[in-house]
Amino acid sequence: MSAGEPTLSAFQVRSYEVDSYRHLNNGVYLGWFEQGRLDWLQARGFSYDGLADRGHWMVVVRTEVDFRSALNTGDRVVVSTVTEGLGRTSVRFRQSMVRADDSGRATEVVAAEAFTVMAFTDTQRAIPVPEDFRAAVDGA
Repeated sequence: MSAGEPTLSAFQVRSYEVDSYRHLNNGVYLGWFEQGRLDWLQARGFSYDGLADRGHWMVVVRTEVDFRSALNTGDRVVVSTVTEGLGRTSVRFRQSMVRADDSGRATEVVAAEAFTVMAFTDTQRAIPVPEDFRAAVDGA
């Protein structure tokens, strides 16, 4: 999979993920966006554990979420994850969560959109983006 292609992750709202308003709790959106980023990494041969084994960690330093439409128990969504760019020590992800039809295909109804910045660190400070990761992103 090329770096520029979006990675798609599918989810379905489970009853215990809804709040007292009967819609998906806002914290669950963050977890699904996190899983989308992990799926993006894995599709390109990376993992949090593999990076940690090398002494590199990716930490979230910023997340913005725009909630567009409520999700209810049983609703299906597809999260699309792409990289928007690299800094010296960070990677920027852009994600969208759209409703899916009964067959699991994305529709055009946006449930939420997210922008996340993750920084590479060792145990003490930010470190430059690893060269193999940079090559994977720049290879788009």
